Amino acid sequence: MPNLLTLLDRGRVVMASVHKEIRRPENPAPGMCGHLVLVTGRQGDTVHFRNPSGHTAPARNASLPVAQFAEIFGGRGVSLT
Repeated sequence: MPNLLTLLDRGRVVMASVHKEIRRPENPAPGMCGHLVLVTGRQGDTVHFRNPSGHTAPARNASLPVAQFAEIFGGRGVSLT
């Protein structure tokens, strides 16, 4: 997760592998990968991302606390400029 935060702090965006339950962060995620989101930035301890397959507008353009995002982040991604 530190590498992801460093990339975001450098102004990069990251296509990140996460669990599909990122759409419903109030539910526990039974895994950490298999779904892609575009992580667009962060402000302090909040990660902002786009999830085009989100089932509601807030799920499509969302943010989560870093610690909660870390629970569903698969540790893999592609950094984009």
